[in-house]
Amino acid sequence: MKCPVCRIPMYVVEYDEIEVDLCPDCRGTWLDHGELELLLERVARLDLQLAETREARRPCPICRHKMDKVNIGPADGVLIDACGDGCGLWFDNEELRELTRDLGEKGWRVPDGVRDFLGNMFPAPHSDSGS
Repeated sequence: MKCPVCRIPMYVVEYDEIEVDLCPDCRGTWLDHGELELLLERVARLDLQLAETREARRPCPICRHKMDKVNIGPADGVLIDACGDGCGLWFDNEELRELTRDLGEKGWRVPDGVRDFLGNMFPAPHSDSGS
């Protein structure tokens, strides 16, 4: 599958029998339909609210139709891309981590293993201080 942003092949990482597609270039994450709920152990149903934004709509990596821009989370605080045909959800770099942080702050149970997995799938780049 190709990244909807970079158009390069993504790679698959398996976590607890859930296949997560990752882009090594832009560090985005694709979750097929239902995988977000599986990652979060079905803590609650997350509603998606259509968002008004000037951000360009991206093609779904599965059906190639333009995805909708939606807000997700307890306070609709994270803007993501969602396939209108139900193929899945696209999270730009850090958006999935932001969502789990927002859920935790609102008292939703986010499994520690999921939080650790999301925090470590793209390690922070090491800075070269020249020392």
